[in-house]
Amino acid sequence: MSGSDGARLVLVRHGQASLGSDDYDRLSPLGHRQAQRVAGRLSGASMASAVFWTGTLRRHRETLSALLDSGASSDVETSADLNEFSTRGLVRAGLREASKLGMDIPPREHLADPAVHLDRLLLWFGPVMAAWQDGRLRDPEVGSWAAFSRRVLRPSRAWASSLNRGRSVIVVTSAGVIATVVAALAGRDLAWQRALAVKLYNASVSELALRDDTWTIETCNCTRHLDDEGLRTLA
Repeated sequence: MSGSDGARLVLVRHGQASLGSDDYDRLSPLGHRQAQRVAGRLSGASMASAVFWTGTLRRHRETLSALLDSGASSDVETSADLNEFSTRGLVRAGLREASKLGMDIPPREHLADPAVHLDRLLLWFGPVMAAWQDGRLRDPEVGSWAAFSRRVLRPSRAWASSLNRGRSVIVVTSAGVIATVVAALAGRDLAWQRALAVKLYNASVSELALRDDTWTIETCNCTRHLDDEGLRTLA
């Protein structure tokens, strides 16, 4: 199938969540501001006729709420297929298996205050993700990379069908899901996927077009709607 001219798959990362708090899975005050900005970017006739998809996590639903409040279509599909893998579980597994994998463990103070030391922790997280993807790191809570990848790509046939009917699809989800979907559909390798996963901004927009059964990246990790540097965050 080929998407009609102008129809796009639009992947939106949720606004900033509450890293370092007792409940990460809720937008911070800044995250709500980011959600309003991305709603402003996507407002218009194309959004009014779009099909919306979202995961079931609170940070997804709160971000989506800003889009719907701006007058978007109420045609919404909610699917747990679009939920993030357990980042906390993967971090714990990485710490537990670090010696076997030949990786250093981040300093205790970095782990205790991830919001302050996020850049350094993301550098460490890339190799942890690589070990998970190639099967060297296994954890029952996280499950396998293959299972996660299959799960997040399940809705892609429905997305292609909507594009073929001339309706854009707007998906609100998480960084790992977006990076996996973009890489798989556009034919990028896992190294590219990991690089995107750890640098995907909150409330960023990535767009793909479908033509002649081929997905192409139109924009990736775009934040032009977050024109204040203070609105660009990674977690």
